[in-house]
Amino acid sequence: MIAKQKRWGKKVTYVRNWRKVNETYVKRAIFYLDFDWVESWRDELIEMNKGKRGALFQFPNSLIKLQGIWLNFFSYRGAEGITRQLVNLGLLPEFNNYSTIQRRVIELELDIPKPNKKEFSASTDGSGVKMNMSGEYFEEKYGKGNRKKFIKVVITAEPYDKDLLKIEVSIEGEGDSEPTIAKKHMEDLIKEGCKINEFFGDGSFDKNELFDFCDQFKIKPIIKIRKGADPEAEGSWKRSVEVKKYKKLGYKKWAKKNKYGRRWPGTEGIFSAVKKIYGERVRAHKTENMCLEAKRKFWAYQIIKRYADEKLRLFN
Repeated sequence: MIAKQKRWGKKVTYVRNWRKVNETYVKRAIFYLDFDWVESWRDELIEMNKGKRGALFQFPNSLIKLQGIWLNFFSYRGAEGITRQLVNLGLLPEFNNYSTIQRRVIELELDIPKPNKKEFSASTDGSGVKMNMSGEYFEEKYGKGNRKKFIKVVITAEPYDKDLLKIEVSIEGEGDSEPTIAKKHMEDLIKEGCKINEFFGDGSFDKNELFDFCDQFKIKPIIKIRKGADPEAEGSWKRSVEVKKYKKLGYKKWAKKNKYGRRWPGTEGIFSAVKKIYGERVRAHKTENMCLEAKRKFWAYQIIKRYADEKLRLFN
């Protein structure tokens, strides 16, 4: 019999404003049936076609973005079917066929909305999205065969507001390391005029170059130090200072003092929410489309969250 381990630290009771929580989820659902943007259908097309060479756009990006979000639940033909019915109901002026939807969605730039705040904390972490399309019964009966790779998704998020800030998608075993991506994401945010006060990261981010970067831009590094770290090791003055602090306090006191637990709601919370809502597998077969589909899941999450947050501010 395995003895149950006692949880360290005080029991935390979370006080939630359930009225706000409930209304937030209601607003996120309203997004799917909010067609106020249709009023600017023609104006958006005129703007999109200004100076365009070749065939003109027939459908605005607002429609394509909505269809891109539908594709997390339906196929391209399914998206055409929904659009057709919305035309029949008088909610849309015209519909596009599935091949047009596919072409436009693939070409769509999945830009993550810029943060509302110019000063915030940041946390980076990675997870995987499954590529394997065979069901569990099939795998159990016939065997898994060759192991298929995952799609690696690395996100940088604001751990207090749980806003997605940046995302990088690649095939497992390819692309940059998580610390390199974290540095790149923060560099991009700083170039956009943002100020990062703190950076949260697990032991995989315990790298000299990341500590030096944080020191350069006056970012407080709340990074878990790896076991056996030598405070006298050469390479980074800033890391040596942080290792000494970590060793002096020990993990539990260090984590409590620096609120290290804030790392989870931001990155882990977003990974959990996206996989629950949109699933943890992709349906595409081509490598580039797999990565695009995985990124679209997280992009859709942030688009809808931002919509709900803005509506909630008006509601209050």
